[in-house]
Amino acid sequence: MTQRRIQDFGSPIVASSLKNLSKAFVVGKILEGNTFIVDGTSRVRVNPGSAITGQGVIILEDEPKFIAVPNTSVAQDYTIFYSHIDADISGGVPAILTLDSGLLTEDVVDGVILGYVRYPGGAVPLAQEHFIQPPVLKIGDVNPTEDNELWVLPIRNHGYMVTTVSGGAINITDTWDISTTIPKMYVTFRNNTGLTGGITLTFPFKVRERRFSILQMTLGTDINALVTPSFIDSVGTVFALVTSPFSSSPALSLKTLDLPRESVQNPNGLVYIQIQASLVAAREFKLQSIGLNQFNLPV
Repeated sequence: MTQRRIQDFGSPIVASSLKNLSKAFVVGKILEGNTFIVDGTSRVRVNPGSAITGQGVIILEDEPKFIAVPNTSVAQDYTIFYSHIDADISGGVPAILTLDSGLLTEDVVDGVILGYVRYPGGAVPLAQEHFIQPPVLKIGDVNPTEDNELWVLPIRNHGYMVTTVSGGAINITDTWDISTTIPKMYVTFRNNTGLTGGITLTFPFKVRERRFSILQMTLGTDINALVTPSFIDSVGTVFALVTSPFSSSPALSLKTLDLPRESVQNPNGLVYIQIQASLVAAREFKLQSIGLNQFNLPV
């Protein structure tokens, strides 16, 4: 096979080959700048910067751009991106700063995504915390991968407090279940009294730089065992996470719930998940794991 060089000393610079070269390195990234700044109650200023599109075209912007974000009564997500459809013509094709509804991804955008606006609704003014932007590309910088999930396996009373008990004692038993093909380990909460009993479990989680977005639990419930999760944010506001409690689902299964977008989550502060259970006599629920993560946030 004959060796080929993309560009050699003294060879002419061809636009298409340069685009192929930049595309081979990386596509769809912010190279520098392009930061979002609040510029009024419903306007975003996009600072000058550079970015590279999915087609390998580099966009250099040397002046700030402005884009309006509607102050709607309901929560709405937006994507801000440079829209660009490449064409091999003299002077190229201009990239248009664009606002579109939803959390779009690179595979559906012709151009490059600069970031997201997660507007909370209620016609409130835009604020800096409504913006989410990807990190600027720095070729050569290698950072250790940070786990963006926090999970608790509650065996041996690990990671939670029993904060309330009503209607009599609830038995708490670490369980190693070998009755199935794959052994399972979980905690069983059972009401062995003759009255309906209640218990509240509280799990603390430390907020990292970015807020948590969803709660996931591996849970199993008897009939007439009602389990209701809630979320307590950094300022003590309590949010119910389900309208109907979990019940009548005895097999361990993963439950996924959105955390409220309007909740306050201060970095390095604590937030709490509370599991409230109401159990009639001889009923139980099983809890195998519980965790918070940022899964459905743009990265």
